[in-house]
Amino acid sequence: MLDFDDTSDSSSSFSSNFSNHNRSRVNKRKSVESPEEQSNLPVITSLDTINIGKRSLNADDIKLIGGRGYDLRQPVPIKYKIVRERFLNARNNFWLPNEIQMGEDKLEWQTAQLTSAEMYLFKLNISYLTASDSLVPDNLNNAILNHITAPEMRQYLRWQIAEEANHLESYLFILESFGLDEQGQGQIFNLYQEVPALINKLNWNIKFTNNVASSPFPPGHFESQRALLEDLISYYVFEYLFFPLGFSQIFALARTGKLRNTAQQYSYIWRDENLHSANGLWMIKQIIIENPHLWDNEMKERTRAIVNEAVHLETEYAHASMPDGGIIGLPVQTYIKYAQFIANTVCKQLNVKSLFPIKDHPMPWLSEYELRHEVNFFEGRVREYQTGSQLSWD
Repeated sequence: MLDFDDTSDSSSSFSSNFSNHNRSRVNKRKSVESPEEQSNLPVITSLDTINIGKRSLNADDIKLIGGRGYDLRQPVPIKYKIVRERFLNARNNFWLPNEIQMGEDKLEWQTAQLTSAEMYLFKLNISYLTASDSLVPDNLNNAILNHITAPEMRQYLRWQIAEEANHLESYLFILESFGLDEQGQGQIFNLYQEVPALINKLNWNIKFTNNVASSPFPPGHFESQRALLEDLISYYVFEYLFFPLGFSQIFALARTGKLRNTAQQYSYIWRDENLHSANGLWMIKQIIIENPHLWDNEMKERTRAIVNEAVHLETEYAHASMPDGGIIGLPVQTYIKYAQFIANTVCKQLNVKSLFPIKDHPMPWLSEYELRHEVNFFEGRVREYQTGSQLSWD
């Protein structure tokens, strides 16, 4: 375990701006610190006060986490140019839910064209996803951003929070377009508080957020960074495993010709989440590169355990949302195999041993609904969907 200088509280109130400690920091920064001197500085935070005499930022000093001796509000120089590119691409591909026409889905909803099993699946699905897209920005705001010390990554994550808010608007717009009033919408959205499988799945992610937010150790401490790394892995699982599985249920309905407009909304959300998960994986790998002491055998086994827990929770959700064994085009066992397939992919990406004996993608048709390339939403074509000619039920 590494030792850090914990003599200061970098989140102190504004009234302590000119404490003796802060004055010493001003004096130190009037000249270029040696590596030894810089390691004695506290990890920077967004609550650090601005003082006269801080030196110009050098890209070599920037770290993804644990940065010391510079100000977070300085946007240049940019060290992680790939992160800057992600931000610009995401901004150029921003979309609005109300640009997607929902007339066909409204008619299907109001004329009861969904079976009772499909209706139940949809309600649990949109309730869970709505709560999830609220948890992600909460995690970013209350845990992850508090530890990120690269200005360009902070900029990207702030944009991601805006995208998650847009996803929430998409779910609201879907139910509004069906003609549901606030009470009707609330009954559906509230389901995540009534079904244990949804509660357990959501609380699992909240646990990791709270482990970081309530850590007794300051940013930069080994235990604090370890908690953050676990949280980032759970966050990556959220974006890369939980979200696509949820979307797949609506895409399965779209293949039968139902809720195709809703599926189009989900396709754009999935595109965003794919980009979020790519950034999340990069964050994990970059933190490991810069802090190899965190990635020991214990952490590798903990990673496999986190992924395995996620599949267990997803299996419970599968049975809760499809209690009759599935819907046409999506048997519950196929859904669970998809969860295991993604879990193995996560393990492979993080260079740990796979968990499940599954190699082939059990739902290859999902590629029909994945927006593989960033496109300007307002210039994109309306997507075409298959009907039910190639469906199977087992």
